Amino acid sequence: MKEEMLDIVDENDRFVRKAARKEVEEKNLLHRVARVLVLNKEGELLVQKRSKNKISYPAHWDVSVAETVVSGEGYESAAMRGLWEELGISGVSNIQLMHSFLFKIHHASSEPSELCKVYRIVYHGKITIQEQEIEKARFMALDEIAELKAQEPFHPVGALAFDTYRKKCQNEQI
Repeated sequence: MKEEMLDIVDENDRFVRKAARKEVEEKNLLHRVARVLVLNKEGELLVQKRSKNKISYPAHWDVSVAETVVSGEGYESAAMRGLWEELGISGVSNIQLMHSFLFKIHHASSEPSELCKVYRIVYHGKITIQEQEIEKARFMALDEIAELKAQEPFHPVGALAFDTYRKKCQNEQI
């Protein structure tokens, strides 16, 4: 099986070089990730509990969908792939995602270092979780997620995306 290749980028999202996923993880290299915040018509945000079998952050809560952008792929394509693979959501186009872009975040730490584009969609259909990736998922109010984040293990980049989104909502910027 051919190893998955990722694009290594600088802080300005400029391509530096390609690297195998294993090298990216071992050396904590900055790479691209697409995150999609999925809301229902009541404005509640979908949160998921990652599978206990995940290599990174097992059994941690996270917001909606996060998908690593593979080499040569765009953020929007990765976001669409993640929506389908993790939640069974189809029919979201590149154009819809481009118009739903919210903000970009850079998470630098000992693990992981990610440059993320964060999108938001409102979805009313059926969600089918991929059980190898997700233990459970549910829609929650933002205040409830803040409480959950304070009490349960939460993926650090998901926490940063949530905090940024919540702050923007409080400042009525979105």
